[in-house]
Amino acid sequence: MEEETLPISVEKPQIKPSIIDFETGIKHIIGPATIGMILGILAETFLAPNYSWPSPPQAAIIGSILLSPVLYFLLIGDQKSRWWEYSLGLMIPGSFFIMIWFSGWGALFCGVYLPLLIWVWISTSWGQYELPPFRYGVWHLFGITIGGFAGAILAFSQTS
Repeated sequence: MEEETLPISVEKPQIKPSIIDFETGIKHIIGPATIGMILGILAETFLAPNYSWPSPPQAAIIGSILLSPVLYFLLIGDQKSRWWEYSLGLMIPGSFFIMIWFSGWGALFCGVYLPLLIWVWISTSWGQYELPPFRYGVWHLFGITIGGFAGAILAFSQTS
């Protein structure tokens, strides 16, 4: 008996006409970093003085995961039924970064410096493609992590 095979559809990124345009810079680079910065400021101001956990970068990651459907519609919003893919893109590397911040040793290197380098690489290479929601979630998480750390430093310097 002959088995029927179903074709597998793999989404290939579509190349944009220009490498990085203004909309890409706002929606995928500055937007997530600003959201992370706001969450980091809020965490440093309200959570850090009273609780030992979460640290401001962890709070920014957790906040972005909780707000992921809203962030999807705000920053991407092309196909409404695919918001959960974006949420997974935030959740998978986000859980890794949350664990790194618990480690203590190397948290600054693995939680800030390495993500910063990866975020710069992603921003310069992925900006030329139309990506699936999962990859946008990964890209945005790196920006949110860096923004959360920067916002915490800013809030701490203002309160000290």
